[in-house]
Amino acid sequence: MKTLSIRALLFGIALALAATLVPPTASAASPNLFATVAANGTLVNGNGVSSVTHTIGTGQYEVTFASNVSSCAYVSTTRNAFSQAIQSYTAGGHLSASGVYVEVKNQGGGLTDGIPFHLAVVCPNAKSAKPLVVMANGLAKRGAGLTSAFDLSTGNYVFVTNLSLAACTMIGTRGSVDKSVPFTPATVEITPGPVSNSSGIQVRNLLFFGGGLINQTFHAAAIC
Repeated sequence: MKTLSIRALLFGIALALAATLVPPTASAASPNLFATVAANGTLVNGNGVSSVTHTIGTGQYEVTFASNVSSCAYVSTTRNAFSQAIQSYTAGGHLSASGVYVEVKNQGGGLTDGIPFHLAVVCPNAKSAKPLVVMANGLAKRGAGLTSAFDLSTGNYVFVTNLSLAACTMIGTRGSVDKSVPFTPATVEITPGPVSNSSGIQVRNLLFFGGGLINQTFHAAAIC
């Protein structure tokens, strides 16, 4: 009887472990819009993605989703493919309102091919998220309700919303507020906010250009 009880316990543990190892079926259940794009410009995985186009030019991509994403924020990062710092930048779709334009640039600001990247589209109706697309002067172009921003000083912005961000994560990407190419490359860094319902955001020139604080448009989102 004791042996049977131990076996039953071990079987239960094995089932629990197996359940944790089942790969997520994001495309079937998740409402989140995202894409992982390979070095050759093909889609690795994603949710709500219709296509990825890489015929625009060197380091230029268009990720098209199955719905209109023109009211959303687009945050992106590259996957480490080289020893040098390489970043991705976003803008509204050049081919349709369902698209997100992505550029990948090296640390000198030059467009670069062969770099995989991740893209998340955070819309105003996303659950437990506060997206915001911010102009260079610190005013919001679009985003979630009761969420805004202001320019504290050159390159120093404050993101403010109607809930505490203590238990949230903040992400940001240098991107255009419209369809224009994000010509000036820059980094976007998260800093502490002055109050609990805020977050600081710093925008800096690439180190190649001196690394100084600079006013540029960006996309940001609080995920809670």
